[in-house]
Amino acid sequence: MGGSLRLRAASSGTLSVVPAWAEIERKVFDGFFHFSPGYGRRVGDHAYDGRVGDASASTVKSRIGEIDQQLRLLEGQAGLSRDQDVDRRAIMAQLRAQRFELHDLREPFQNPLFYAGWGTELDVSVYIKRAYAPLPVRLAALRLHLEGYPGVLEAARSNLEPSLPRPNLEIAIEATEGFSQYLAREVTAVARDHPQTVAAVGQAIPQLDAFAAWLRSRLPQAHGDYALGEARFTSYLRTRDLVTLDLPTLEAMAREDLERNTARARVVAARIAADGIPLALDAIQFRHPSVETLIPETAAMLEGIRTFIVDRDIMTIPSDVRCTVAPTPSFMSWASAALDSAGPLETVATESYYYVTVPTPDWGAAKTEEWLRYLNYAVLENVSIHEAYPGHYVQALHERGASSLTRRLFWVQSTGEGWAHYCEQMMLEAGYKDDPRLELAQVMDALLRNCRFLVAIGLHCRGMTMEDAVRTFMEKGFQTELPARREATRGAFDPLYLNYTLGKLLIYEVRRNAERQPGFSLKSFHDRFLNCGNLPIPLIAELV
Repeated sequence: MGGSLRLRAASSGTLSVVPAWAEIERKVFDGFFHFSPGYGRRVGDHAYDGRVGDASASTVKSRIGEIDQQLRLLEGQAGLSRDQDVDRRAIMAQLRAQRFELHDLREPFQNPLFYAGWGTELDVSVYIKRAYAPLPVRLAALRLHLEGYPGVLEAARSNLEPSLPRPNLEIAIEATEGFSQYLAREVTAVARDHPQTVAAVGQAIPQLDAFAAWLRSRLPQAHGDYALGEARFTSYLRTRDLVTLDLPTLEAMAREDLERNTARARVVAARIAADGIPLALDAIQFRHPSVETLIPETAAMLEGIRTFIVDRDIMTIPSDVRCTVAPTPSFMSWASAALDSAGPLETVATESYYYVTVPTPDWGAAKTEEWLRYLNYAVLENVSIHEAYPGHYVQALHERGASSLTRRLFWVQSTGEGWAHYCEQMMLEAGYKDDPRLELAQVMDALLRNCRFLVAIGLHCRGMTMEDAVRTFMEKGFQTELPARREATRGAFDPLYLNYTLGKLLIYEVRRNAERQPGFSLKSFHDRFLNCGNLPIPLIAELV
């Protein structure tokens, strides 16, 4: 790890840890960041700028051995405070999760997204999107990074098995092409007055294009054998999120929430159109921004949501700094919207970006109108609650002030996505806008997440086919075929995307327990939950 983080870990007055524990905690993050420098950059440690991780098979084997050694060290720790012991268990969960991915799931050998996903070693956006240093300094680091591309791509070609899961392969091709487009468009535009960088980009683009073509050449040998099976599926959830529920209990939770949301959707739809949910959805889609107004109207929408939170005292917003609404970068165009928050260790460029995908001229009129109808005002407002206020952005602000590195630097999907999904429902319960269009958008997103829950279990544990999964999204989630197929495909390579609904339901359970305590207030609960950082929800429950 960079010296800057070591200094912070040793001297920051906000981290209440004894020196021995601080050293252990620091060594764990050393291991994560040395194996994946991109992880270090994402959390804001710029000692890792220009460095590219070694993904060779021998390094993967060494990393597994290092994890085993660190787990033995952590298991033997005694005499820790309550908070330190919670952090110890959270660290062990993260180590075990990475070991599971490397050893049991064999991600470096079976999943091309290990190399080509967002935030991997092909991602150079950190040097462009935040002015944490003068541009020439950042571009010099970018050039060093690009020099490491051949090693990453060679490791991928060497490691990946001849036959790969088709869903993972298709998304990896799309992602690699997106990285190439990002270099050609955004990076080239920023570096236009820096010929050395333009030249380095010119060398890197063909490397990415060749890798995308190589991945595409693997499609004829691709297979559909992506199911984890019940044992590995529940083990993965238990390892990564500390959720110990068995499969029948998980299925019951999914179906019960689906039934509640379906009943609610029918009631809300009747307030908009008399002939059922599909016609009500059609009715709300006609109210949407234009290409020109999408970004400014989204920014104005955030102000209204933020004002409601402050006026109703729903939770503390730790900063007056707003997130910046901006068009989605090329390599993330698969996302309708996403939050890219500043890393918790970032001290200079602390701005966060709320990305919204804006149609480009090459889309054509029909595709543009279809997209804008999908991203109508009601959907856009619900997505903004999820991504910005009081969802991911507010969560990230609290994480920056969390009491330990462990609570600041890790990401737990059931906590992060569960919180954002919880916020969608909680805001309506708190009285935000008595508008059936917004409520329909919220409950439809909830039904989508319910379908993810069922499809994740179905695809990986119950023999559900991809076509069955597509039908589930169309019939129970009211999706059209194209997004339904994309959602079903994601379930094959992202088995724990059930965590949106699961996390939401677990947070409501923690809240119900808190409500039974004297002096409960919604703001106090939210602040205490958020101040725990991104710990697994079962550990947050102990603290809250």
